[in-house]
Amino acid sequence: MEIVAVRAQPPARPSAGSRATARPAGAKSAGAHTAEHASATHAAHPAAGHADAPPTAQDVALLQQQAAFDQMMEIRAELQREANAMRDLAMEQIKRDDAVMNQWIKLI
Repeated sequence: MEIVAVRAQPPARPSAGSRATARPAGAKSAGAHTAEHASATHAAHPAAGHADAPPTAQDVALLQQQAAFDQMMEIRAELQREANAMRDLAMEQIKRDDAVMNQWIKLI
């Protein structure tokens, strides 16, 4: 999941009556810039708010936390893959060393 840059809105929201005020032709609605964020907000708080509500600072912080966690897990998985490869390599080397030792013992 990627972090979508959004501007945090002030905590005070206009009342439902003030949203009905006339806008100039071609003006975007208050929720237009949050269309990209709507799915993440709904996923984080499915029962809270409407899709046209602007994202809160908590929403932005949650998305940043989720992205940081995802990145940390990707790094951790890569480190685990590397550790597994190194362990497998070491086990193969031990097997080869044992085979060489057994051949030396047979020569005695």
